[in-house]
Amino acid sequence: MKPLRLAHTRRHIEVFRDTAGVPHVRGKSWLDAIYGLGYMHGTDRPTQMHFGRAVALGRAAERIADRPELVETDKFFRRIGLYLNVEKEVSQLDDHTFSQLTAYCEGVNDGFKAAGRTLPMWAVGFQPRPWNQEAVLLIGNLLAFGGLAVSQMENERLLVEMIHAGVSDEGMRDLFPDRLDDIDFDLIRQTKMSNKLSDQALELLTDLPRLAGSNAWAVAPSHSATGSALLASDPHLEINRLPAIWYEAVLQWDDNYVMGATLPGCPLYAVARTRDVSWGVTYMKGDTIDFFIEDVRRGEKEQWQYRPGKEWSDFDVRTESIERKGGTPVTLEVYHSDIGLLEADSEKIDEGYHLSMAWTGYQEGAGNAIKTWLDLVAADTALEAMDAVRSCPQPTLCFVVADREGHIGMQGCGRFPKRGGKHNGLAPVPAWEKSNHWRGLFDKDVLPRIYDPKCGFVATANEDISPPGGPLLVTQPIPNYRKLRIDQRLAELDQATLEDMQKLQYDLVSHQAKQLLPVFLPHMPDGELKDRLQAWDCTYAPDSVEAAIFQRLYVNVLMEVFGHEEGIGWRRTLYLVSRVGFSIMVVTAADRLLQREDSVWWRKRGKANLIRKAAEKTAAEPHGSAWSHINRFHFADRYFGTHQVGRMLGFVTPHYAMPGCFATPFQGHVQQTAGREITFAPSYHFVTDLATNEAHTNLPGGPSESRFSRYYKSDLPLWFDAEYKQLSLVE
Repeated sequence: MKPLRLAHTRRHIEVFRDTAGVPHVRGKSWLDAIYGLGYMHGTDRPTQMHFGRAVALGRAAERIADRPELVETDKFFRRIGLYLNVEKEVSQLDDHTFSQLTAYCEGVNDGFKAAGRTLPMWAVGFQPRPWNQEAVLLIGNLLAFGGLAVSQMENERLLVEMIHAGVSDEGMRDLFPDRLDDIDFDLIRQTKMSNKLSDQALELLTDLPRLAGSNAWAVAPSHSATGSALLASDPHLEINRLPAIWYEAVLQWDDNYVMGATLPGCPLYAVARTRDVSWGVTYMKGDTIDFFIEDVRRGEKEQWQYRPGKEWSDFDVRTESIERKGGTPVTLEVYHSDIGLLEADSEKIDEGYHLSMAWTGYQEGAGNAIKTWLDLVAADTALEAMDAVRSCPQPTLCFVVADREGHIGMQGCGRFPKRGGKHNGLAPVPAWEKSNHWRGLFDKDVLPRIYDPKCGFVATANEDISPPGGPLLVTQPIPNYRKLRIDQRLAELDQATLEDMQKLQYDLVSHQAKQLLPVFLPHMPDGELKDRLQAWDCTYAPDSVEAAIFQRLYVNVLMEVFGHEEGIGWRRTLYLVSRVGFSIMVVTAADRLLQREDSVWWRKRGKANLIRKAAEKTAAEPHGSAWSHINRFHFADRYFGTHQVGRMLGFVTPHYAMPGCFATPFQGHVQQTAGREITFAPSYHFVTDLATNEAHTNLPGGPSESRFSRYYKSDLPLWFDAEYKQLSLVE
């Protein structure tokens, strides 16, 4: 351990760095420790925090650079208004929570002083501002909406786009069974949509901590080799942009400690352990955001109106000025109805039908989410931790917990709307029909909860977790392939070890391939292609040629089923199922469809015929390349990587092979947009034995955001080699 010399500290703390650069903060009290966490965030990640706040405020073009994509994201976030209620939410925090945020922010600001202006700040002329409690809640809102709810919103927009593109009513209902039965397709086709965010703007959103998928599980003492509970967690995010999203830290005070992954800008531990409790988290993919259809017209005084029933009402109008560094400000008018936010741009609004959006995150009390994370650190048992997170208002998450006494559990959180009528939340419905309106929020008793299951383990991996016979919490479920593999391996392990947990986090077996090969193989012509796939173990290792063959076959099958004029269309299908515009919503629906015998999608041409034709096309293509030739990526700096100066200074790495695919526990998924690669993969690996005071971890990056620091990507060799470092306490 290397002690650090600290400057500008107002509390007495000691900070040490271990060989990986992870800071170990020691203070006399919890407030000292959380002050130290803020100090190290401000020292090691000031650019990440300042730029993130500017984006969340919708002031990136004003404070960072006047670029078109920043103006576009500013308009997006100013319309959404993440900043609107944070001052009020701070005023409603209890004294204990407020004091913790105050200590953290004092540490951040002292760390800012010690760090000074960074190279990215200097390059764009950015002027730092002090960190405060409002900034903490704003970063939390950015995580809840920009990182999570926005993916639900984009998928619901995609559904409308598919209807607009002419996909038949029958085909849509067959592709999304039981979800679109009562939807008025003709009304949706008449509804105007605002322009979709550009690829460049969407790439900026992927810089946010978007949980594209995650794994977390806990093993009871009865199934553990050490006779104590084990916990493993690996949240999946974009990983090829450095610095890494997460920041590891170990805090010690009195006889207590907490160690794990934190989010710079907030005093929260997303995946961590204390002396008595450990937790991991996955995204539930809960649907807390809905589109409605508003009937819009010009009023007698030229004001825009909407129809909440039979009468007409004026929109509430909020005017935003988008300042631009060195440019002319852009004025944005935002229209609010009684149930939502009008999606249309003010300069493009006209009479007719338009989409409006409602989100539970706008409702009072959203700021209490930070209290949940702080209360976790103080929990003494798994039950206490579960009760604490059960009240977390946003985002929708599944927490897996374990404690020193050997108890394990899983608890869901989030606020879900009670939808009226037959509205399930997936497709827009008329706002002028009162029966469609939200009727409050569900009680937290509907949230999924498991405690000490008889099977001896609990796991979650973004599977559909809606309670049987209960409310539809998840309207866009993703395949349970990773969950199936994790459950399979945990059931096979009578005496699980930490090494077993680590191997499972790097597991590359695809249950998608296991389920679809029996569908494909009977209809494939005999030959080398069929022989190779029959002998394949369904592992997406980088050197696997069969993985690459299966992936080409799979895409070709989907192109045969959907890529025609009476279907989704060739170009749109290729976009949705390839590396360019991969849609997990469409792929999930397609995989379920392929395992059915009857469908309108192959009524005229025959399912066997389509598969045979796809197999013949695949056989005619070159198939000697390994999976690593297809699934590969670069690391680039978050601030300089895509620019020429960044490449000259070594901010862009050579190609790396990405193991796995979206269906394997190690979710190694690569997309290619117009501007750059986007990856989704394990952003942090964490395993721990609750009988010890240690954790074993790695992440794709390091503590520092500076390209010139030895701790910029200090963990990368461990992450690639499936090796783990040990987090332990300072003696």
